Amino acid sequence: MEQQLNAAVIGCGRMGAFTSESVIRHAPRCWLPLSHAEAICSHPRLRLAALCDTDAAMLQRAGDKYQVARRYEDPRALLDAERPALLGLATRTLGRAELIQHAIASGTRAIHAEKPLCNSVTELQGLREALRRDDVFVTWGAIRRFFGVYRQALALAESGRYGALREIRVNFGSAPLFWTHPHSIDLLLFGAAGRRVAGVQARLADVTTEGRPTAVDSDPRIVSASVYFDDGLAGHITQALGADFVLSCADAEISVRADGARLEMYAAGETVYPATSELAVEDGRAPGGTLGPVSQLVACLDGDADAIAANAAVKRDILNAQSIAFAMLQSHLEGSRVVEVSALDPAIVIMARTGGRYA
Repeated sequence: MEQQLNAAVIGCGRMGAFTSESVIRHAPRCWLPLSHAEAICSHPRLRLAALCDTDAAMLQRAGDKYQVARRYEDPRALLDAERPALLGLATRTLGRAELIQHAIASGTRAIHAEKPLCNSVTELQGLREALRRDDVFVTWGAIRRFFGVYRQALALAESGRYGALREIRVNFGSAPLFWTHPHSIDLLLFGAAGRRVAGVQARLADVTTEGRPTAVDSDPRIVSASVYFDDGLAGHITQALGADFVLSCADAEISVRADGARLEMYAAGETVYPATSELAVEDGRAPGGTLGPVSQLVACLDGDADAIAANAAVKRDILNAQSIAFAMLQSHLEGSRVVEVSALDPAIVIMARTGGRYA
């Protein structure tokens, strides 16, 4: 049996260690295991060696649940003492960028971080340098791209049987930019499959600034947002009902509905108009929940060339997604004009506070 790799989790709340009961009861099975600690404990190559939380009671609860003896209340102390091979980072956004850089500097090479990555364009520039290293592997909490049903949908859209992919839509209802829409943006980039982002356009609501117009204290709500790609493909985030991912090709639409519960095809039927049919989801295409990205990270640490190449694309999309989120705010502030992600205002900051809590 191969030697286990030491892993650690910083942040022992809902995403770090305790999946919410609502998700357990209602989410499609592809979402489990969801918490970082559960995913780590589900992988045979990993050993959950240490935990950290600044809340002593939460730390004790998580340590007792997972039978982890090494417990820290200071994240930097954990990173310096443990130097885990793989880190689950489930803190609030504020300070996350610094912890990612500290983890890499301390010797950690695989990080699964919650989203978003950071609060400012300046922080993002620093992360670009850290993630550029070929021996550093990163995934984040926008994990739908790892689920089999989403991969099955994209494979159908790319098969050529339904014509060229023209548009991608993500429907998440009325939701905030930082708390929710990293998921949406990541799905647009997943569907775009490496196409270059040509521009970003958005209209937001609930934008509260403090001091200067580019420093936003609130977590703005997306009214409408579009990402344009260099070959004419367009991606749109809507306020439509559902948690849906729609790939619109010339001759059909392939849709993942209700967070992965169903896969549907809208295409030519027996009448003059298209008809909707439900497709069978191919079970076992990929590990579920957070185990998907964690499995990719382990394969990268083991030197798997395919996994390393796949993670390079994931890192590219993570950085692009964070840039797009900032570009959406910049577009809104500049009258909803199209903004190039290469021309971000370095003064943009989004603290993403809602009701006294930060994303």
